[in-house]
Formats: sequence, C-alpha cells, structure tokens
Amino acid sequence: MNTRNPLISVLIYPLAPIAVIYLTHVLCRELWFASFYVPGEDGGEVEPAMAMIGIPFLLIIGALLLGGLTVLKRWGAPRWLTALLRVPLVGMALLLSLIATVFFMGQPLAVFSHWQVASAWLAWLGSAGVFMVQQWDRLRS
Repeated sequence: MNTRNPLISVLIYPLAPIAVIYLTHVLCRELWFASFYVPGEDGGEVEPAMAMIGIPFLLIIGALLLGGLTVLKRWGAPRWLTALLRVPLVGMALLLSLIATVFFMGQPLAVFSHWQVASAWLAWLGSAGVFMVQQWDRLRS
C-alpha cells in the first residue's frame, strides 16, 4: 500500500479514526444508553460532545502536526529529531481515538455477548493497525 499518496494518507489518518468513532456511536447506541445515560443528569451532555467533537478536532490538529514533521524531514531535519516528536504524537492520537471509541461502546468487555462491540473493536484495530503501518513507513524513510 502506498501511504505516500496524499489522498490515502488523509484517509488513513485522521479520517479513519474519526469514522470509527462515529461508527461505534451508531452501532453501540443502545448499549451506551443502557450503561451511561441517566435522565435529568446535569452536565451529562459534556462527555458525548467531547467524544464526538473535541477528540476528532484534536485528531485533526495531530494530523497537521504529523504532516508538519513530514515536511520538516523533507527539508532536511534529522530523522532522530522528527522521530522523537512523531512517536509521542502517534501514541497520543491512538490513545485519544481509543478513549472515544471505548466510551461509545458502552460495555467494551462484552465482545462475545454483543456483536456491535466486537465490530467496533475490529474497526478500531483495523484503523489503528493501518495508522501504525503508515507511521512506521514515515519513520523508516
């Protein structure tokens, strides 16, 4: 897979993790309501809003920073310097997407009892795996 193509690169990150967050929200809506929704709770709208708006926004900012590191490397910055900055950014991006996805699963450990949770885990693992392959390719070259 050519991860150097700009269109494929944008599809891998940030669009794929954001799509997985929204897919999980749609798939696991009933499980999430059963686990977390309390009618009349004050401030109960903040967590879903952060998971649906705030985290995708942070993922887009992370994509811009990772793109900036790629440009710096092309301009002649040492590979160790860009890798030193890239690895924590990649870890933070994976952690943020995992947090939002697990939040919307409702019961993240119920893989064998709910097909929706298993599908959400597979979607996240696929998205994270392709993202790691892309970033490994960027570190090697």
